[in-house]
Amino acid sequence: MDHPFIRNRSIIIYSIIWLVIGGLFAFALYYFYDFEAKIAALDSLVFNGIFFGLGLAYWFNVRYNSFEKSQLLNLAMSHVAALVISIALAIFLSKSILVRVSADEEYLIFLNQSIPWRSALGLMYYSIIILVYYLILYYDDLTQKNNERSQLETMLKSSELEMLKSQINPHFIFNSLNSIASLTIVSPEKARDMVIKLSEFLRYSLGKENDQMNTMKDELNNIILYLDIEKVRFGDRLSVETEISKESLQLKLPNLILQPLFENAIKHGIYESLEKVTVSLKAWQDQNILRVEVTNQFDPEATGKKGKGIGLKNVGERLHLIYGVPQLVFTEKTDNLFTVRLDIPQIATDL
Repeated sequence: MDHPFIRNRSIIIYSIIWLVIGGLFAFALYYFYDFEAKIAALDSLVFNGIFFGLGLAYWFNVRYNSFEKSQLLNLAMSHVAALVISIALAIFLSKSILVRVSADEEYLIFLNQSIPWRSALGLMYYSIIILVYYLILYYDDLTQKNNERSQLETMLKSSELEMLKSQINPHFIFNSLNSIASLTIVSPEKARDMVIKLSEFLRYSLGKENDQMNTMKDELNNIILYLDIEKVRFGDRLSVETEISKESLQLKLPNLILQPLFENAIKHGIYESLEKVTVSLKAWQDQNILRVEVTNQFDPEATGKKGKGIGLKNVGERLHLIYGVPQLVFTEKTDNLFTVRLDIPQIATDL
């Protein structure tokens, strides 16, 4: 870790603080002890200048000593030793220099008598600087841990999202291949058409694999490809209606997020009814929210087709992971209509 007072030009602030301390020190010698301004300034420059340099060196005593419980005694001894050595060195050096630049006997007597309070001042300097260093070290460690935790959470979120997405595509492909297999016997032309549509759909999906977010326009194109495949299977039994507001086309939503809604609508609509079933898609903007609604008809008298619950559950989990909001999927069942609504916040996401 770099020295905190050297990196980012913090040495300027450090130097300014010592200039202020030195000025106050010189003023005290001049005002309270009646020494000449030159002598007062020189004393302050030498004594505080030595601690200026020592203060920079204190960092290494903080940085390379552990706060572990087993090392606390060594840490305390290290600081005591550093304190004693730095005070002794500062007093020795300052006295050695100052006795050579001043012949004033009164000042020389003062120099000898000032050793106790200079030692106390050195103790205060050391304590304050060490405290500042520990605060900086604590802040840096906390920032680093927060960054590492944030990166870990992002990686975990990404892996969970990819897992949820990976459950959707095989589920759809499995159903499509089963249908193709059936159509090859009763209607080879429809099977061929479905293979072509499936190929186009997969090409689009793989091309968007690394994009977490799509525009509503792109997602709508994807759904049209998906529905074209389903229409090959169900023909006139499947009818689709769309009501998409113009402003919603450029809004963002997670890719492939609509496909499970239509899978669910077809499973509980077409599979459970012999009549023509209409599936409707609506999308509109409500302030900073994109609202997407999928409604399908169903037969309330039919026995529900049970599945593993992959579709809507995955949609809710994906939206929760991406936006951090637990409830963005809403369902409503009235008479013979089942409606699923997604509320997609239009905010920046990390993924």
